[in-house]
Amino acid sequence: MYAIIDKRTPLDVKNNLAKYTNDIFEFSSKGITYNSISGHPDIFIFQDEKGLVLAPNTPKSLIEFLNNKAINYSFGIKNVGENLDDSVLYNCLTSEKHFFCKKNKPDVSIQQRSSQKTLINLPQAFARCSMFVIKDKVVTSDKGILNVLKKNVIDYFYFDPSEIKIKDHKNGFIGGTMGSINNKVFFLGNILKHHDGEALYKFISNQGKDVICLGNDYLYDGGSIFFVS
Repeated sequence: MYAIIDKRTPLDVKNNLAKYTNDIFEFSSKGITYNSISGHPDIFIFQDEKGLVLAPNTPKSLIEFLNNKAINYSFGIKNVGENLDDSVLYNCLTSEKHFFCKKNKPDVSIQQRSSQKTLINLPQAFARCSMFVIKDKVVTSDKGILNVLKKNVIDYFYFDPSEIKIKDHKNGFIGGTMGSINNKVFFLGNILKHHDGEALYKFISNQGKDVICLGNDYLYDGGSIFFVS
């Protein structure tokens, strides 16, 4: 099992993550999209139960890593770019039943791939940044998304984003700090540093999942942790 993370992730977090994986790919890009998200895997990668969909202009170094590890993937249609519409193409996510995105914003290949699932139309185009799915429940740091989840009777936990670190911005989003594999949910940092941390820990534990805090500092929004095998 391998992990893909932002190259700028704090060193202690990388070192702790290495204890759970066979190898880590440190993702970065240059001259493609905003600096704050240039190292975020969730801007270039969509992942569901079928595997990975990559933006065609995903840096070659990641493609070579996936090829060397014999990881299956396919390419989407449109390239990631600098404007908003071109930076959110792959930043969406699914659960067993639902497809979470701002309607018509994902790459057409992902829309077609997820067409059998119920679309949950979000007000936030950076869907995966702003939320994370655990079984049939959602963790989010976006109040607009919260309102949509309530309307669709989807169980949720709201996490205040005010202390989540990110490059070039005041605060990041909870989805960008998380990753999950098997029965473990990982965080880029320590949720217990946050005033909502203990309650989130309990919310995840109640679903039979182990919470793994990979650092001792406040959470870092690095565009999620992608686990592949």
